[in-house]
Amino acid sequence: MSYNNKNERQQQQQLPTNNAYNLPKDVSKLDLHGYNKSEGIRRTTEFLDRIARKSKIGDDKTWVLIVTGSGSHSSHGRKFTMSGYRSIHRENIGSFPIWQLVCSPVLSKNRVNAAACWRVWCCCGDGAVRGFLVIEKTLEQKDTLDAAACNFILTHTLLGSSQQNNSSSNPSEQQQQENQEVSTIGCSQIQVVRNYVGDDDAAGDLIVVTLDLSGKIRIWVLSEEMDDDLLLEIDDVSSCRSSVACPVIDQEFIIEGATGTCLKILPPNVYGVGDILLAVPCLDGTIALVATGLSTLKSTKYKTEAGVIVERWSKNATNSIALCGSFHPKKKSFAVGRQDGLVEIFEKGNERCHRLIHHETPVRALSFTPDGNLLLTSSDDGMLCMWDTSRPKRVVPVLVHHVVQSHTTWILDIKPLLDSRRFVSCGMDQQLQIWSAGEMDNRALHSFTSDDSVWTIDTISSSTQTRLVSGSENGGLHIYTLES
Repeated sequence: MSYNNKNERQQQQQLPTNNAYNLPKDVSKLDLHGYNKSEGIRRTTEFLDRIARKSKIGDDKTWVLIVTGSGSHSSHGRKFTMSGYRSIHRENIGSFPIWQLVCSPVLSKNRVNAAACWRVWCCCGDGAVRGFLVIEKTLEQKDTLDAAACNFILTHTLLGSSQQNNSSSNPSEQQQQENQEVSTIGCSQIQVVRNYVGDDDAAGDLIVVTLDLSGKIRIWVLSEEMDDDLLLEIDDVSSCRSSVACPVIDQEFIIEGATGTCLKILPPNVYGVGDILLAVPCLDGTIALVATGLSTLKSTKYKTEAGVIVERWSKNATNSIALCGSFHPKKKSFAVGRQDGLVEIFEKGNERCHRLIHHETPVRALSFTPDGNLLLTSSDDGMLCMWDTSRPKRVVPVLVHHVVQSHTTWILDIKPLLDSRRFVSCGMDQQLQIWSAGEMDNRALHSFTSDDSVWTIDTISSSTQTRLVSGSENGGLHIYTLES
C-alpha cells in the first residue's frame, strides 16, 4: 500500500510451475490491482525498464507477469472465474503511519445508497485526523486502463485547539514544543458512534473521539445532516474537492496515566439514555470510565463534566496494562486483552469478571462478533482464538477453536464481518487473512499481501456488498471487496 521505491511490488515473486498462467518459477510479477491509470502506467514503465536492465546482464530470456484490472482470479484447468475477494482501490495519504481507521455511512437524513458512497476516518502519525468521502465509480465512469474503483476525496481535517494555534504564522515556544510532541507521538486511537438510542445505526449526530499516547482526548460532534449538500453534488466529483472542512473541537482534555493504546465508546444503544462515556485503559491496569461532557438526546439528567472519571473497573488488577478492548454488541459486557496475555471479560461493569488464560504473549486485538455469540482474540505469537460467549452469564466462555500461527508475527487488528461467521485479521507480517468460523483448520479462506505492516482494518457493509479498508505503516489505504 505504500508507494515508496523500497517497497515497490516489483520484486520477484515465486510462482509454482503448475500455476494458472503456466509460467516458470522465476517469473517477475507486477500487481496493479487497485491503482489508477496514471499510477499503473508509471509503475509498469519502471518495472519494464528495471527488467530490461537486468536482462542485459545474461543471455537468458526473462519472463514477466503483469496483473491488471480490479479483480483476482482463481482457475481450474483453463477455466477462469472472478474471485469475490479482490483489491479494488489504493490510496496514499502521506508518509506517516495510519495507526487506526474507522468507516461510517455518510451523514444525511435523506435516503442514500450505502453501496455508492461512505466515509473513512483516519488517525495519523502526524497528529491529525483526516476524513475521506469514498465514492465508488459506476461502470460508465470506469476507464479500461484504470484499476482504481473509487474516487477518494479528503473532506475533513480534525485538529485540536493546540494544533490549530500551532498553525499560526508565529507560534509561541510552548506551542512549538507541543507541536513537536504531536508530530512525534501522533494520534493513536479513533472511535465514532451515532448519538442515538435505538436500532437505527444511521440516525443521530456522529461523535468522533481520538486519543494520543500522552493521554489527550479530543471530541468532535458532526451533524447528522452534514452531508446533505455534498451529496447533491456527488455526480460532480471535482466540486467535492474544492474545500476541506475543519470543524471546531467540542471537548479536549487529558486523562493522567492513560496508556494511549486503547479507546472505546460505551455504545448508547446498549447502555441507554444518559451520559456518553469512554473506556480508557490506564497504566495501573484499571479501565477508567470517563465522561465526554455529552449525553444522549433524551437524557434529562445533568451532563457530567468532560474528563471526569466516574468509575474504574478491575481495581484489583495487576500492573499488566490493557492493550485492546471490545464492548459486547447486545449486553453490558466489556472484554480487554492485556500485555501479559490475559483476556478479561467484565459483566455489568465491575460486578463479575471472567479470565481467559490461553495466550502467552501480549493480546493486541480482540473483538466480539456482531451477534455477540463469539469473542475473537489474538496475540503477538500469531495465535488466533475463538471463544463461545453465547452461554449464560455466569458460565465461563469456552474455547471452541484456535490457530497456533495464523500470522508469523504480531496480530494488530481483528474485525468480524456483519454475518458474524467471517472475520479478518492483519499484522506486522503484511498479511490480511479472511477466516470462516466454521472452517478454521489452520488455513484462511483468503489472504491479501500488503506492501507494509498493516496496523488497522475496518469494514462497512450494505445489503449488496462488503468493503474492507486497511491502513498501513507508510500512509497507504487499501480497499478490498469481500463479496462471497
